Amino acid sequence: MRVIHAKAPGKIILMGEHAALHGCPILACSVGLYCQVWLQPRQDGQLKLQLPDLALEAVYPPGYLADYARDVRQAWELYRNTPNPQTFARLRGDDRDHLVKCAIGEILLHVPAQDCRGFSLRVQSQIPLDAGFGSSGALAVTLMAALSRLFRLNAAHHPLESLAMQVERYQHGQPSGIDHNTSLRGSLVERRRDPYGAYHFTSWSDTNLNLPLADLRIYHTGAARESTGQIIAATRHRLEGRDNPLLASLWRHTERFRALLQQSPPPLDALKTVVRAYEADLESLGIVPATIMDTIRAIEKSGGAAKICGAGGLSGDQAGALLVIDAADLPELARYRRINAALAVPGLELSES
Repeated sequence: MRVIHAKAPGKIILMGEHAALHGCPILACSVGLYCQVWLQPRQDGQLKLQLPDLALEAVYPPGYLADYARDVRQAWELYRNTPNPQTFARLRGDDRDHLVKCAIGEILLHVPAQDCRGFSLRVQSQIPLDAGFGSSGALAVTLMAALSRLFRLNAAHHPLESLAMQVERYQHGQPSGIDHNTSLRGSLVERRRDPYGAYHFTSWSDTNLNLPLADLRIYHTGAARESTGQIIAATRHRLEGRDNPLLASLWRHTERFRALLQQSPPPLDALKTVVRAYEADLESLGIVPATIMDTIRAIEKSGGAAKICGAGGLSGDQAGALLVIDAADLPELARYRRINAALAVPGLELSES
């Protein structure tokens, strides 16, 4: 009996988080931490989930998951029309396997009843949750890629990028799309809006990638208390309004960072200056806990630079991924786990045996 295997990397945002939800360009880089999915057909028509990372196993009838996806679609429409913490909580729910059920249900809604079949699904991931490493984006990509292969969905009618975006909406509410596109494409990915308001994704592996990998370190400060969607719902109003000065500053720093990466080699001192400036704006936005700010000040005092990568955190002492540039082995960094994984790795791999 055939087994479908999908594998996709996580990501970190180099520049543009939060501001991207208001049209700003955003740059992200894939990280060699992987989400993997194994999918095998079953003869009894049931859907068996094995999620060892969550210590969860479950068996569902297909009709239940299709109905689950319909209900979540309605919750997302409510959130889209009235984005606030309350409507987001209704969208996200409390089920530990929420996102997996959403992905399966979405696929089932695209499959004719006569083509439905049972399967066993196993998911394992190295990517930290609620930490800015793109765990849900990689999960969405691997799930939708494997399920699309199982049900032989036409890629022209059901593009993988769109299917994964739908799943990401059920996790984050109004995602930028950068997470799952980076997992799908790999390397460094940019999202930019054209003059007509449409967003386009570009892989820098096809252009001129000058990422100073030797000078970059990634640390995990611990999972934030709040999910990305909760943080966005609580803070997005601070970047709204015509001529918003904080949004304008974030936008300006992102464009400067992009321009520096196009130089060969990028000037390290200038990169550090931009990273410090963007971090200062994230602190003004209120998503960097005080303990992490103290660590970043120590890094800056030593001559380096650092910034939160991703949503950050609203409370507690943890805020996910921390990008560090040209810094010594400071005692303040010893409290965090260094992510010893390659950057700018290839994207989705899909196979069948």
